[in-house]
Amino acid sequence: MISGLELAKSLGAEMIEAKCDYLPVVNQVNKTFEVREGKMQRYLDKLKVTLHRFKEWTLQHVPRQQSGEADALANLGSSVKEDEIDSWTIVQPSRSVIEEGHTEINSTSLTWDWRNKYIEYLGNKKLPSNPKESRALRTKAARFTLAEDGTLYRRTFDGPLTVCLGPGDTDCVLREVHEGTCGNHSGAESLIHKIIRAGYYWDNMERDTKEFVRRCDKCQGFALMIH
Repeated sequence: MISGLELAKSLGAEMIEAKCDYLPVVNQVNKTFEVREGKMQRYLDKLKVTLHRFKEWTLQHVPRQQSGEADALANLGSSVKEDEIDSWTIVQPSRSVIEEGHTEINSTSLTWDWRNKYIEYLGNKKLPSNPKESRALRTKAARFTLAEDGTLYRRTFDGPLTVCLGPGDTDCVLREVHEGTCGNHSGAESLIHKIIRAGYYWDNMERDTKEFVRRCDKCQGFALMIH
């Protein structure tokens, strides 16, 4: 959000209407919830300084089931054809906004995530030129389905359809399931099953989950002692 505000100000915007599907962040910014974590408080302080640069601003909570416009924009950006990549850019913060005191915007070529090849195949029947890759994609795509709004889902053997997440959404899901309100700091294998039951999936789930558990301070503090 801070990066988006910096971009909006650089374009000359005076009034901001922001929407977010994550209720805790909305309530913290609107002073409904109290911020207790030190790092989050520094993010909030930075955000308030940025918001004061605008004449008028609002931050509204939008439930995830009603965020169709944002989903449509995300899917539009992920479905750009290869010959159009040069004319598109994606904006990424190249460093922490609270540790450096400012946001440095890095504009690079459009980054494609793992979902694009399935969206291209299911939506436009586009296959790689390599016969081996083409055959592998057709086999794997049998477990995926593309909704009318452009959202990619993956079928599970004994559970519901799972929403396929991009790189920017996985960390939030891992944190919420592992240590959120109903989290119990379970191990990597159990965490994978919980995420799938919650209705989420992404490529390299096993690797990311194991790495996340290794970085959890509480899990390491109460783990078995290995002599």
